Amino acid sequence: MEKNTQTKGFSRANHVGITVKDLEKSIQFYEALTGIKISNRDEIGGKRMAQVQGLKDTRIRYANLHLDNLNMDILEYVIPEAEKASYRNNQISAMHLCFEVDDMEAALKRLKEIEVEPEGEPIVFQEEDGLKSGFGTAVVYFRDPDGTNLELIAPQGPFKRKG
Repeated sequence: MEKNTQTKGFSRANHVGITVKDLEKSIQFYEALTGIKISNRDEIGGKRMAQVQGLKDTRIRYANLHLDNLNMDILEYVIPEAEKASYRNNQISAMHLCFEVDDMEAALKRLKEIEVEPEGEPIVFQEEDGLKSGFGTAVVYFRDPDGTNLELIAPQGPFKRKG
């Protein structure tokens, strides 16, 4: 299938940014969750950075975590001070980050080891769930220390990426 040249560059994602209350606590959480150490820790800010975000001024402490297929920016806003937001998955503009795993049982064991409770019991998609395909795909939702919506998926069928 040939890609439309008007959308060239929009076929892959570079990173996801997650705003957190406490950078150190979140680094510990995401390193424990993924088993990957952060690659960089720094601070950025000033009027130019603020302008691109629609702010008057900003200072951001951050860390970068490189997953196999996506980078994560973990961001602690110092100026302006971050405001708490809380989204349920069914709310408009809510987003979540989904981690792909090969073994759901092993992933659930890892969550338990780092004292993270899933939002509910994991499910495995079956025909009665209303899907036309993807049977055997396992999913579960959970949250990071700041309440960010996260998901685990052990994909099958059309949920499984090619290549």
